[in-house]
Amino acid sequence: MDQQKRIDLIEHIKEIGSPDPSGVPLVTIEEFFEGNDDLGSIGCNLLEHPGLEFFYEQLKAIRDRENVSNVLVGIYEVEESDETMWPFAETVFVTTSEELQNVVEWFAPLEPDSVEVEMIQAKNLPEIPDGHAIYVAWWD
Repeated sequence: MDQQKRIDLIEHIKEIGSPDPSGVPLVTIEEFFEGNDDLGSIGCNLLEHPGLEFFYEQLKAIRDRENVSNVLVGIYEVEESDETMWPFAETVFVTTSEELQNVVEWFAPLEPDSVEVEMIQAKNLPEIPDGHAIYVAWWD
């Protein structure tokens, strides 16, 4: 684990605002995955975790689609006192003009518990282009 990247990410999350009932802070997939080797940081409920690199590559491929404007990771919890723990995410936000059924298919290799129209509030969601919707993939 890259401790400096972990510290930088935690500081960035603090600037946005810690997770609370008003919403979760969102970070880029680069911020979340680069330097992260904590399998428990996302998808920890999966019986056979495909690995963080697989998650990262799949999310970059989704973001690279022509009709996707953004892919961001929602931070659910930050444990500053345990230096072995990366901030924990249970959601990924996608803004796209695509239909929900197709977004569900994009996420299938990552086995989320659900992919739905925005169900969780975000603290710092960027402006959404006209014709795009927000979908949230969630791992319980």
